[in-house]
Amino acid sequence: MNLQSCENKYNLENTFWKHCGDYPISDVIVIGKERAVYVRNDSIYFNKNDSLFGVIDTIEYYYGERRLFVRDLKGNVGRYCEK
Repeated sequence: MNLQSCENKYNLENTFWKHCGDYPISDVIVIGKERAVYVRNDSIYFNKNDSLFGVIDTIEYYYGERRLFVRDLKGNVGRYCEK
């Protein structure tokens, strides 16, 4: 049995996400301080100009793999799988 802590579940720093569902905001999201995207509270921003492009809706585990659900500015929710 693989147990995951809540702290690890919500830590998105230095992670790589690939779109794996409907309503893609982007094909790939790479999150980190030195990357193009960063997270503040539950919002996702582009580093270049601090533009909001989505809000984290849910983070869940699916067969031991994290799934990130991001709500875009139109209200659509895109699903991303951690790679």
